[in-house]
Amino acid sequence: MRRAGILAGRYARALFLIGQERKILDSLQSDMSNFAEMLNKNQDFNNFFVSPEITRIAKEQKIKELFENIFSPVFFNFLFVVLKKGRQNLFVDISEAFSSELDVFYNRIKASVVSSVELTPEMIKEIREQLSKQLKKEVILVTDSDETLIGGIRITVDGKVIDGSIKGQLDRMKKYLTEQSVENLN
Repeated sequence: MRRAGILAGRYARALFLIGQERKILDSLQSDMSNFAEMLNKNQDFNNFFVSPEITRIAKEQKIKELFENIFSPVFFNFLFVVLKKGRQNLFVDISEAFSSELDVFYNRIKASVVSSVELTPEMIKEIREQLSKQLKKEVILVTDSDETLIGGIRITVDGKVIDGSIKGQLDRMKKYLTEQSVENLN
């Protein structure tokens, strides 16, 4: 793991432990995702937040002015610690690591389903239920469609791909036939 990932993980873990102790994990999750989303959507604010040319005090004053009554006191203080330690450029990584901590704590896993056509709510529910049953975890499902799959679905969970698409089957068949042809030539 790269150094930035290790540092981000430490900050995320510290915030998680405080949230768990004070029973405010849901509030912190909301604050963290809202602030990270703000950084992602507002490039000027992101540039301000990570810029080494702007002093920590100027950043603290602006954050206090904008967010003091919006975020929980714990998250507000956490932002100040991140600024004080000069780790604001790690905030997106911290947010992702915090989300991972919560997923482990709440026994959740993220899964991606890509299908050749848009899935109905009933299909999505069925896929989520089947994955939850198999994985013994709550599944957070992200869906997308890709007509190049021709038919079927491709599921990605924790870096593993289950390809039940027609395109995937055709690709595997092509690979097999190519390998057989090469073997028969030898």
